[in-house]
Formats: sequence, structure tokens, C-alpha cells
Amino acid sequence: MSHTSRLKAAVGALALATAIATMPVAALAAPSGGDVRITLSAWNPATPTAAPVATTSTFPALLLTAFNGAFTSQAPTICAAVKAQLTAANGMGSGFTAHPQNFVCNPGSTPSSVALSMQGNAYTIAYTITGNYLELTTTTPTALGAYADPRFSVTFNMTLNVTMPVPSTSAPLAVNSMTVTFSQGQVDSHNLAADVVKALAGVVAFFDGPNFQYEAQKAIDSASVNLTSTANAALAKINLAAVVGPSYTQVSGSLPTGSDGPIMALTFAKPIDVPTHGTATLPVTVQWTYGTGAPAGGCAALSAKATVQVGPPAAGSPMSATGNPGVGSGIPKQTGEWQKCTFDVTYLPSGIPINLAAAISGGWNSAKYVITGLATIGEVPAVETLSSAPATPVVFQLGVRLVNPTADLNASAPGPNKP
Repeated sequence: MSHTSRLKAAVGALALATAIATMPVAALAAPSGGDVRITLSAWNPATPTAAPVATTSTFPALLLTAFNGAFTSQAPTICAAVKAQLTAANGMGSGFTAHPQNFVCNPGSTPSSVALSMQGNAYTIAYTITGNYLELTTTTPTALGAYADPRFSVTFNMTLNVTMPVPSTSAPLAVNSMTVTFSQGQVDSHNLAADVVKALAGVVAFFDGPNFQYEAQKAIDSASVNLTSTANAALAKINLAAVVGPSYTQVSGSLPTGSDGPIMALTFAKPIDVPTHGTATLPVTVQWTYGTGAPAGGCAALSAKATVQVGPPAAGSPMSATGNPGVGSGIPKQTGEWQKCTFDVTYLPSGIPINLAAAISGGWNSAKYVITGLATIGEVPAVETLSSAPATPVVFQLGVRLVNPTADLNASAPGPNKP
């Protein structure tokens, strides 16, 4: 065998360690205990101006606990898979086979935190185990005896990169995918032969030795199915269907920061479905102080329409038209010193506040005369919550718009001579 071939064979034993040592470390979010916070948020259309009622349950360090338990239970499986991969014939490349009888695999200690981030509609969890240790003796494709087989060790970090989609209310928390990366490898020699190899580590990159990082990746990937299922079994102890219930069918995920770093926060909300039509009827009366005769156009100059709030204050309290607007007809009726027009707003929903507003249209000088609402001043609409019982009429008052207080305070109610 040529000197170059011997050199390539010798330095090949360090390919795994070198690949591990040179792999970049991904930038991660600040570590946390892996808290999971579940919030139930319900907005009640019956009390539309109030903020949604939020009920929060926190499960401290749930993610960390689940992965620590999974890793601890699956560590022997992972070591067995790595050993089987590297002690198979030529498992470390042509002529390189790790001795099974003195193969050492010590998994690192379980971490005290995980790193959380979010991409799209999924959480990413980086679970890093530091201090993983492999020690082995490998054969070499040389004519030398076993005394020349190098023995070395590698200490490295192993990160499980986990993707967990934001779940639906009917599905448990579950890992969707898991990959493994290595970083911060440290190589040490344990005999003279390995000392020679270690001294040549700087030129390993010039030779095409076996890709041990790839072999180790395959071995751990073969065990990661068990790791994933074990973690999912721990996460499924939170029965989301029981915690959330059937009414909260809208879910969103976020990553707020708590006292211990980012929190995996899930918010479940009830769908907002505010009825805009129903079977209720609301009588409306518009009245004004008696004058000389009826206004031009009569009651047809008066109308009323209703709206309901269809979203919470956080969404800007959006409003939507409801029911069928009412329009007066005929001539005003006279009761004592009052003249009045009465008509109905129909097909209104029950059980939620109805905002009712009256208006003047055509025939009257609406720039001067105005519906003042239920009070003597202020253009405020009426708010009524209807039930199945007949509704009491809502009475609006017609007055003079105080554009010029000195002149308008002396003005009388509208009449045919005061358009």
C-alpha cells in the first residue's frame, strides 16, 4: 500500500469527528422551559362592548418534560443503532470496522431547556443534548496487526430539530417531523496509533474518507421514529378535546415571551356568528311638540334602521345592518301637545343588543331639524335587547338642531311655515 493510501486509510477514522466538529450551529431562539399555554377566548354578542372572556391554562415545561422522557427512554435504542451502524463490516468505510466488544456509547445529559421559534403555522423546537460520548477502536485496511488499530473518542452535541404544527381542537399536540444535527465535536486519542492520526487531523479535509456524519445520521434517524412516538405519547396526555371542548373550533398559535423565555401559546376561540335577522318586531315612534299642521311629506319623511355589533372591541367593534328598516306612512297623529308618527322595524334577532336610529328624509329641513334620540340633547341611538314578548315602542324626539344657539333656542317645532 502506498504512503498516500495508508494516510488516507488512517485519517478516515476521524471523518465522523471532523464532520461533527465543523458543522454549523443553527441560530436558535432564547431557551425556555417549554411551557405550553392554552387560552380559551369567547366573545359574547349579548354583551358586545365587553372584551372576550379568556380562560387560560398553563402546563409548565411540558415540552421539555416530554422530550426528556422520550430521550431517556430511547437512549439505549439510539446507542444500539449507532453501534450497529459502525460495527457492521466496513461500517466506517472500506476496511474500517469498529470493534463491537469495546464500543462505548454514553448519551449526554438531558437539557434543562429547549429553544422555541415559529415558522408559518408550526412551532419549531430545538432540543440539544450536550456531552454525548463515543469511544471506539477501528480496524484499518493495512497489513499491521490489531496493535496498530487506532482507538479514539468523540464528544459532541446532538440537537433534535422538531416541527410541531398548530393543532386543531380534535387533534393532540404531536410532533410532525424530527431531524438531527451535530455540533461542537471534540476528538481525543486513546493510543499511540490514534495519536498519529490525530496529529494529521488538519489534513483530513484533503482526503475523501468515509462520511461518518452521514452514517451516524442514518443510525439516529432509524431510532427517531421511536423517539417521536414516545414524545407524542407524552404530549397527548393533554387531551385537547377535553380541555377545549367542542365549541372552540378556531385556533391560532403565537410565541409570547414569559419569565422563562418563549411560550408555546395556543388560543382557541368560538366562531363569531351573530344573527342579523330574526322574527322580532320593534315599534318606533317619532314625536314632536304640536305645531300648526303636519310637515310636508307627512310620516313618510321619517324612518328608522337597526344595526348589531358583529365583532369584539379588539376587532374595532364592527357593526352590521340587521332586520328590515321601517318607514313611516300617512299623516301624523296628535296626542295632547304632541304630534307623532309610529311604524315598525321588523325581522330583528332576539337576545342581542339592537342599535336603533331614526332619521329625517325629504320634506323637512334636515339641516335644521334633527332626531335628538331618547334624550333632550345628543344624537344617540336607542339600544334594545328583544325577547319573544312584544316590545315596548322606542320613542324618539324631534327637535331643532342648535346651529345658532341664540336664534335656535327661540325656534318652535317644525311646521308648514318653517321648512
